[in-house]
Amino acid sequence: MLLSKKKKVLLHLLLEEVDEEEMIIKHILCNKAKKVHEMFRARKMEGFFNILIEKHLYRDDRKFREFFRLSWDQFNYVLNLIEDDIKINPCNKVGEPITAAEKLAITLR
Repeated sequence: MLLSKKKKVLLHLLLEEVDEEEMIIKHILCNKAKKVHEMFRARKMEGFFNILIEKHLYRDDRKFREFFRLSWDQFNYVLNLIEDDIKINPCNKVGEPITAAEKLAITLR
């Protein structure tokens, strides 16, 4: 009789642990599916790098140099030196990370 009470208590504790694990898993899965703000989706078309640098400064050597204190060729030279060190590959957590060129531009600015 004493052994059966121990088994019941043990079974009850194990069931509680399983319930807690299921609640934790549900909580994690629900919190992972966050919506991405439109601002981040439009970054490739409307972002600082795309509009200012690729559409305007890239064509004007003088303005590019005033903005970054480097010429376009110097910018690309520095980028080639450090690109592998600062580049992040896409993954599940970050689908479209900012490029190495964008990071360099922000740092120089």
